Amino acid sequence: MPDVDPALTPGDVRIERFTAAERNVLAARGLFGPLFEAYLAHSAAWVGQPDGLVRVMMQQGLAAAALYLTCRPADEETAWTVNFAEPPLNLFLAASGRAGSVVGRYYDEHVETAESNRLFVQTTRRIGKPHTSVIEVRGLDVLLILEQYYAQSEQTTTRFLEGEGEEFVMLMALPGIDDAWLRQLPREEGLSFAQWSDVHRIEERIVRFGCLCDEERIVEVVTGIFREKREELFQGESEVEVRCPRCGRAYRLSREAFEGALRRRRAQDRGAEPMGEDPPDRG
Repeated sequence: MPDVDPALTPGDVRIERFTAAERNVLAARGLFGPLFEAYLAHSAAWVGQPDGLVRVMMQQGLAAAALYLTCRPADEETAWTVNFAEPPLNLFLAASGRAGSVVGRYYDEHVETAESNRLFVQTTRRIGKPHTSVIEVRGLDVLLILEQYYAQSEQTTTRFLEGEGEEFVMLMALPGIDDAWLRQLPREEGLSFAQWSDVHRIEERIVRFGCLCDEERIVEVVTGIFREKREELFQGESEVEVRCPRCGRAYRLSREAFEGALRRRRAQDRGAEPMGEDPPDRG
């Protein structure tokens, strides 16, 4: 794998995609150092630095989400929330084909848990209704958790492998594959798939760390949630801090802005749709 391209914008990663025709495998790989650095800088500014375990989970999750993104339709957006029973933790990840970006954050306070770990997934496209699913998952390894998601919900054998130097690889089964072979493929052989005799490079894509939130969108989302509960939001104050549920960025929301957005919503035949996950955090 070559060194990271210095021409990439900070936070970008170049993901290469391949096919192995005889083995019926679709493969993708990238060096995710710049994307991880962008996430850590953003998290330190708005949420806090993740500890050792959560840091590993976020790195695995962001890499897997980016690799997943390159193998999905361009108009698709997917959001995952992994609810861990022990330690109590919510890990949120999102991938946007429209923006070519991934984002994520963690919640380690006031987390409601069940007896087992659960994965909540919502997928949306420009046409059609959102598709949602919930499955029970095992373990703390996010790469293995997403492999479980593929097996149960997508019904496709997929491997996510972590290599050296912040390299991650995705191997996805194509029709006609020997599924048992892919499931049992040794890690080192999977990471060196580019040496297979039947590998053909098909394209590359750029994926960046970034959120789709901005002040206007956050105001519209908050207005939709609290339109009949102003005082629950403002609690007697003239403005309040709210945070994007996807990335944790803080925004100041005034009553004046809230009322203006509410008037706009009432003038529409229908209101703006929420972002598809938990409401913004109140500061």
